Amino acid sequence: MTIKLDAIRECLEGVVPGNIATCAPDGMPNIAYLSQIQYVDADHVALSYQFFNTTRRNILASPYARVTAIDPRTAAHYRLSLQYLRTEDSGPLFENMKARLAGIASHTGMSGVFRLLGSDIYRVLDIERVPGESLPPPPPRRNLLAALRACTERLCGAADLDDLLVRVLDGLGAHLDIDHAMVLMLDEAGGSLYTVASRGYATSGVGSEIALGDGVIGVAARERTPIRIGHFTAEYSYGRAIRDSLEKSGAARIETEIPLPGLAESRSQLAVPILACQRLIGMLYV
Repeated sequence: MTIKLDAIRECLEGVVPGNIATCAPDGMPNIAYLSQIQYVDADHVALSYQFFNTTRRNILASPYARVTAIDPRTAAHYRLSLQYLRTEDSGPLFENMKARLAGIASHTGMSGVFRLLGSDIYRVLDIERVPGESLPPPPPRRNLLAALRACTERLCGAADLDDLLVRVLDGLGAHLDIDHAMVLMLDEAGGSLYTVASRGYATSGVGSEIALGDGVIGVAARERTPIRIGHFTAEYSYGRAIRDSLEKSGAARIETEIPLPGLAESRSQLAVPILACQRLIGMLYV
């Protein structure tokens, strides 16, 4: 490959939905949008397997596909030639993809419908740039390693828990430009998380609770894995559209929709478990 997969990782963030083209044994082509393109390593990506649809049927008959991805910063288009290798239904990769999908499903009340059946692993055979105009890439906003070092240095001077929480939120704002954040602690006996500090929201939310398994925060806590959704409103709108369609058809298993925490129209979300000796003690949500 002349273009390396690592060079186009911005295209896999889901800001602009990708699509996949496959072909049936009789030569009939099929194109479908993708809900997830997951980077695995320098030579492999994973796509979510949620339904046995035309794409799935075609891949099982012929393991080759083309995927298009768009760089959200420059609008450059790329075409990936893929070869299907296998489907994983357990392990770290599957659990991470499942948790991300479960977070979306929980918010839209679709846990009984939006389920990851497997992570389809593909070998990247080739990447080509689609001819066309594009924008120049923007300069990097900051040195992330230096920002992380500055944040950790702030924590060293904390006198107590309240001071530590203030320093965490101050550091995120000062060094990473994260102006909306909250810290939640685990109530193990009650099976929930409760907010102990927040920054940037109209109401503090301190004392509010989220059950383990509810929404992005609850699912990330339950699975002990970070969940990052780079363009949340696009994926949330996709889930809402399917929910509305199922409600109109009278489908069962539609659960109560959970309001988005903090901001009503967030463009991205990150929920990170706070662990001590592999034991969950809380969550950081930005």
